[in-house]
Amino acid sequence: MIKAAFFDVDWTLFDHKSNQFIASSLASIKKMQEEGIKVFICSARNTKSLYEFGLFSLGIDWDGFISSAGAFACLNKTVVTRKLIMRKKDVSSLISFALSKNLTMQLVTPWDRFLISEPNNYYFLYQEVFHDECKSIHSFKNEEVLGTLLYAPSSIDEELKEKFPDLVHFRFADYGIDINGGEHNKGDGINSILSYLKIRKEEAISFGDDIQDISMSTATGIFVCMGNGKEEVKKAANYVTSNVENDGITKALLHFKILR
Repeated sequence: MIKAAFFDVDWTLFDHKSNQFIASSLASIKKMQEEGIKVFICSARNTKSLYEFGLFSLGIDWDGFISSAGAFACLNKTVVTRKLIMRKKDVSSLISFALSKNLTMQLVTPWDRFLISEPNNYYFLYQEVFHDECKSIHSFKNEEVLGTLLYAPSSIDEELKEKFPDLVHFRFADYGIDINGGEHNKGDGINSILSYLKIRKEEAISFGDDIQDISMSTATGIFVCMGNGKEEVKKAANYVTSNVENDGITKALLHFKILR
């Protein structure tokens, strides 16, 4: 019996082609809650981005969320089950590097985010795809930082790895790279929530489409890949459903008889 469900956001709940959340998916999630299943957001987006993107204005009373690809996990917006903080000296060194290259970087805290300098061209390329504007710009004031997003071309990657070999680098597009203090993934966030709630892995289902979602497959008994997902993700899935715009979430829930 499924007791918890975890949903990626981009290209899983949200279709970037039509620029909207899929109504059938939202209706199915509400029905799951009515039947006593706990529902969670599980995203690489940071907490502030989830709020600004409208996840908490969809008419769904989410039981919690995982943000920053598993670095932060929270129940009912109050109980923090996971928080992975970077060392301040690493953050300061990254900032110095970015500014020396005339690049901007986003610093992500548990509940907020900000840019360290004015946006650059790579930032605007990111915006064209993710519609994820960071409105705050100010200097680092020793805040707790979960991770960083450097808006920069891939040509800088080798130099970054040479200067910061102890940090974790994840290049997600030609215009952006996530740099974090340690290994973490969405599966870690799911594990922290399931452990807190005493829900077994076999009693949970998750949905995703991209490489960062593969870790969800090891944390839940059922992992569903959207039809529009990457081939590596499909191989890790228990089931490949229809594309996001073709009611993929609802069809998978019906397939597994979680909804009838």
